[in-house]
Amino acid sequence: MTSVLFLCPHNAAKSVTAATYLGGLAADAGVDITIDTAGTDPDAEVLPLVRNQLESDGFVVDTVPRLVTAADLARADVIVNIGCPLSELDTTKDIINWGIPNFSEDPAAAFGELSDHATALFAALQSGSIQNDDLSGS
Repeated sequence: MTSVLFLCPHNAAKSVTAATYLGGLAADAGVDITIDTAGTDPDAEVLPLVRNQLESDGFVVDTVPRLVTAADLARADVIVNIGCPLSELDTTKDIINWGIPNFSEDPAAAFGELSDHATALFAALQSGSIQNDDLSGS
């Protein structure tokens, strides 16, 4: 089973949204994927805007933001970084970097881009052809 780790600085919005979308795609397709999230400077809770939108879309949001650990990085088959400083991620593994607008600036664009990226990642996981260049956002 593939393990995917989503990282964003506060583990309160982008990583939570990406994990939720990927989890929904996997559940709909009956595919087992282990999905986790963490951050380098976690907030106390998931951003209310994110929680409200995901829950209104029918998802359950039970994430509690937490600090990424060396064990998280070691355990992950795929690491997706959404804005964490790479210097704070102590790993020799390849990291997929997504550039996503901030929810505070453009929530619709952030949700849309995260959905698109999660869909592309799911397709790549299904085909077994993950290429970091193909999955990196701009």
